[in-house]
Amino acid sequence: MDAGESSLLVQLLERAPDPDAARAGWRRFAAAAPGAVRQALHADPTLAEALLALLGHSEFLAETLVQSPELLLWLDESRRETSGRARDRWTQALADFTAALPAAERSAGLARFKRREYLRIVLRDLQGQATLAETTEELSRLADALLAQAYAWAWNELAGRFGTPRGRHGEGAELAVLGLGKLGGLELNYSSDIDLMFLYNVGGETSGGAEVTSNREFFTRMAQAITQYVSGVTAEGSAYRVDLRLRPGGREGELALALDGALHYYIHQARDWELQMLIRARACAGSWRLAQQFLEAVQTRVYPAAPDTGAVAEGVRLSRQRISAQLERHRALGRRRPELDVKLDAGGIRDIEFLVQYLQRLHGGAEPWVRTGNTMFALQRLQDKRRLGAGEYQRLSAAYWLLRQVEHRLQLRLGQQTHTLPTQTERLWSLARSLAWAEGGRLATAVGAELSEMAVQGAGPEALAAALLHELNARMSGVREIYDGYLGPEAAALSVPRAAAGATPAVIEHEGEHDRWPGEEKLSRHGQRQWRRLLRSAATLPESEAALRQLTPAALPRLALALEASDWMAETLIRQPQLLAMLNPGATAEPWPGGEFSAGMAHLRRWRQQRTLQLILQEWYEAREQAAPIATTLSRYTALAEEILEAALALARPAAAPVESFVVGGVGRVGRGGQDLLTALDMVFLPREAQREPANRLAAKFIEVLTAYTQQGGLYAVDTRLRPGGREGELVQTPASVEAHFQRTAGAWEALSYLKARVVAGDGRTGQEVLQALAATLAARFSGRGTDHEAMGAALAALRLRMQKAGRPGRWGLKTPPGGYYDVDFLVSRRWLGAGRLPPPAAGLAGTARALAPELLPPATAGELAALTEFLRAADHALRVASGKAGSDIPAAGEVITRASAWLERIQPLAWPGHRVDAGRGGERDLAAAVAAACARIHELYEQWP
Repeated sequence: MDAGESSLLVQLLERAPDPDAARAGWRRFAAAAPGAVRQALHADPTLAEALLALLGHSEFLAETLVQSPELLLWLDESRRETSGRARDRWTQALADFTAALPAAERSAGLARFKRREYLRIVLRDLQGQATLAETTEELSRLADALLAQAYAWAWNELAGRFGTPRGRHGEGAELAVLGLGKLGGLELNYSSDIDLMFLYNVGGETSGGAEVTSNREFFTRMAQAITQYVSGVTAEGSAYRVDLRLRPGGREGELALALDGALHYYIHQARDWELQMLIRARACAGSWRLAQQFLEAVQTRVYPAAPDTGAVAEGVRLSRQRISAQLERHRALGRRRPELDVKLDAGGIRDIEFLVQYLQRLHGGAEPWVRTGNTMFALQRLQDKRRLGAGEYQRLSAAYWLLRQVEHRLQLRLGQQTHTLPTQTERLWSLARSLAWAEGGRLATAVGAELSEMAVQGAGPEALAAALLHELNARMSGVREIYDGYLGPEAAALSVPRAAAGATPAVIEHEGEHDRWPGEEKLSRHGQRQWRRLLRSAATLPESEAALRQLTPAALPRLALALEASDWMAETLIRQPQLLAMLNPGATAEPWPGGEFSAGMAHLRRWRQQRTLQLILQEWYEAREQAAPIATTLSRYTALAEEILEAALALARPAAAPVESFVVGGVGRVGRGGQDLLTALDMVFLPREAQREPANRLAAKFIEVLTAYTQQGGLYAVDTRLRPGGREGELVQTPASVEAHFQRTAGAWEALSYLKARVVAGDGRTGQEVLQALAATLAARFSGRGTDHEAMGAALAALRLRMQKAGRPGRWGLKTPPGGYYDVDFLVSRRWLGAGRLPPPAAGLAGTARALAPELLPPATAGELAALTEFLRAADHALRVASGKAGSDIPAAGEVITRASAWLERIQPLAWPGHRVDAGRGGERDLAAAVAAACARIHELYEQWP
């Protein structure tokens, strides 16, 4: 087993995140391994690869294997399991492992069992066999099993001495062990404390034993014994650090709480942060029935039906301020290092958790679906219920995923609880290599194709460390922005530490052509803030700093425009400073050359960002001569989307099963030709009948190309809910299934949606055949001569009324309120549908109104409706450019509305005939008034022409 005996071994050692540590661990293990272990390694190269994976990532587990090399044989058997372990398997394995232990060695046995099981869990994680959610759940279920075993020991000991605890009427008394925090949310990491609370159901006393004691004393002793078993320090270490401070009264409170006292406290006295904490509470051991009884009783306090938004938000802010103050104090005293803390610093794991729990408390009363203790699941469910925008969900989930992986790798190295980046460049290099290491590319996609490629190509420590810092700063900056948007300016004051190892200089000197830069002092406060963020971001990568220095004098006004007027441009440049080169006049976007999947994903995203920057700049500067109609602007975004869809489909095909004919149908705004910045793509997928299964795989891969959030961000949010059957329907629909659905079961609102359908990628010929057949079916059912024509109007009117109530208070929205887009869509589309005709393809909503024949709507009315719609579209577009957000994600008031008003004044000075928006007078006030007036007039027309 000499390290130089095989080329494979040399390759594996060099591939390790820390080759030196892996090599040293291999030599120590080889010296300690008995013959049977050596023989197994020689017989199976994959076992040697598994061993080196552990040695190269964790000095803590390397020590475990050196001390007990025979564990590798156990791991060899266990690694053949294809999934995580169920709870009953944990229980049985632990019972067998500890059966012969004397009482004095029980704590050591639990620690030894945990360390053994970590080998299997960590290996599954490193080799890409388990997702982050699966890994954290296994770690949490392992803790459950150890707590259950400790519970059994404690009960047997105390019952043997005192007998059985009973209530005053002779009923059995029982104890529940509740997990809180990460344990409760099934989100434990590799070195988590476990937060516990103990509850017993009734007072009374014990009977049947040699001694009698009160139930209170019995269960207090039991809680102490359980805690001691799992946290006792032995020669093997301890299984877990236990934190009991989250119980009522903290350190001074009762160790075991009576149910009635606990309920009284949480229903009448608990502070908001304590109620927020119960979101992640669950039963881990003992009486599950008692735990459930308690949790159900406090649900209405945790998730109030009519929450006090201000109080809930203030509770979160105060908790965050306390954490920030404590972190700053500990750093000042030298108790914590000043380097970036991925958990506690602004934009870190804790901010994501707090934001999610804030939204859960606000909406959980009305939407039970969002009630879950798991942060990743909660993010998905909040997005499902539209309590988070699709873009917000993508950015938060991608950031959370990466930050948790960084946390795992930091803790895995030494088995210590840490969330702070190392200071040494070599350690950062190893961390970056570890993140990009996993087989199957799972981590590589999430970390970012460029960082992964740098690791694979053997980039040096300085370059790879700087790339990792840049990625983390960008992700955490994105989290901070979203957090501040929901929880107000108080969060913006959170301290932002410098990146590790001094990687981000405080100032960048400007020389040569940069002498013409007007200077930070000439920017507004908002522009100055964005400028400082851009400097910090650009300084983390040499090529980004070079792109900033290489801006020509003609590019500097464009940079000022991005920082001052468009949060979309500013945020894109902050996250990807290399794109600064696109501000130079004459810069061109790099066409997509095709190629390997991960590289293609990265290039497509960069190309879309380049083209979008060009479109925004084109829109602004061509308005000096004559502003393009909003329909022209939206058609440009639609054309870009179609180019990207074709490229994405070409990228997905080699990675999926061959499909002869595959149609991507666009509905919604992309179908109508009104795609805009940050608009999701509404799509349906149509293969030929015999290719449904391979088409499903191709559709899934196609969606992955579009939505995966990589280092360069995502391409588009994708919405497939307009397919027949909605969420429950097949992802891929055959032409026959679509035809059958619209012949028999489709509602009038689905008919309206599919009026705007057209082929946006794939097999255009087959797609046109399907859409022509669909048009005939719609005419047969809903036109004046159709079977469902009479019922259509009433059904659409009732649906529209329900939609009007779907807005988000305090947020901007132009779709669902009275006079919003849906009024126009329903008024116009039902006329096309009732006439049995198709509107002109890709004409946009205003164009569809203007194209109505006089017998369907008087030309003057159609023209007025089209002009009003164009104004709303222009206002919506200006809001997206100015805020970097879409629709209901935009706050209803604030300086972003003033910036949007100025942008609107530039691109469309006349709102509509007889009404003008003048940003020079009131900005925010004038835009809001103009939009209100336009919506009021649209709603009048909607009511006038039912």
